[in-house]
Amino acid sequence: MKEAEEAINAGNYNLAETKLQQSRRIFNQLSNFYLQLAESFSGINPRLSEEQRSNALKTAALRDESTYQLALVHRAQNKPELSVPLLIQIIRSQNPTSELGRKSYQQLLEIGFVQTPFETSNK
Repeated sequence: MKEAEEAINAGNYNLAETKLQQSRRIFNQLSNFYLQLAESFSGINPRLSEEQRSNALKTAALRDESTYQLALVHRAQNKPELSVPLLIQIIRSQNPTSELGRKSYQQLLEIGFVQTPFETSNK
């Protein structure tokens, strides 16, 4: 993700896109591996199961952050149609009321995919 951030700062959106796609794939794999471990220890060792579930959530959050950055890169490349499915994935994963969920919905609003602003009391 750091390499992607450096590429974004340098205006190299193609490299940033590649690095963010790699980050998303790796974080998704890690999250799935942690979930598999959590399931393996479920009913055997609750502490280990919960620890692995927590690790899965942390890596999923990093995946969603990578996804958000990738959506922004697509917007910067004038390809908002590629951002829409990514932003919807984030909202489904994070919840519309989370900070990243709200930011993702705001992007959908700016793109013109949705027309109604989403207001929450958790600002």
